[in-house]
Amino acid sequence: MILITSGCSFSLTDQNMEDHFKTWPNYLSEELGMPLTSKAMGSQGNGLISRGIIYEVSQNLKWEEIKVGIMWSGTDRHEVWSEEQFEKNVDGWVENPTGFIPETKHWQILNPHWKIHKSDIYYKHLHEQMYGYINTLEHILRTQWFLDKCGIPYFMTFMKDPIFPNEINLMPGNEELKHLRDLINWDKFLPVKGMYEWCDGCEGIADHPSTEQHEQFTREVILPFGFK
Repeated sequence: MILITSGCSFSLTDQNMEDHFKTWPNYLSEELGMPLTSKAMGSQGNGLISRGIIYEVSQNLKWEEIKVGIMWSGTDRHEVWSEEQFEKNVDGWVENPTGFIPETKHWQILNPHWKIHKSDIYYKHLHEQMYGYINTLEHILRTQWFLDKCGIPYFMTFMKDPIFPNEINLMPGNEELKHLRDLINWDKFLPVKGMYEWCDGCEGIADHPSTEQHEQFTREVILPFGFK
């Protein structure tokens, strides 16, 4: 049996990192008594989260029992495939380029607040928030269809409420969202807007949940929800 999880920095499980601590996947693994494989990476977007989960599950289908937990990232985060070397972000701690397959690093993470050339060009001239919404819904759908096809129990949630515009919103392009929202099985999502909102003020490092909040979230939200 194996527990496979993914997300951004809210879901990191590498306790060897400086200033890092146990997060919800660590606590969930302990509660379920299942070994953990984490595909979480700080600052990664939903495309890499989806690809990492699909890859890791496909490599572990031999296991009799697999469970999956996903905490989706920000809708404005993006990634591109390239063989070029890439600048590190201003903090210098995010591995870039990175990848979800061992020893294969072709994916360059882009974030809107990073002061690096490629991110600056992309978000200044190419990115539209509506595209971020559409992309995220497509990544969620693809991942759900894959997990359902494989018969894998799973839950999903958001690290922070993405606030998708609804069908009465006049935001340009909104009509391209409705069919995607309607296709998603929202019953697979935890009954919270996002972990950030549930914590009602993150008490950890850099406005992230503290380890105590991660433990509380696991015990009070994830475990009662189960794997439907």
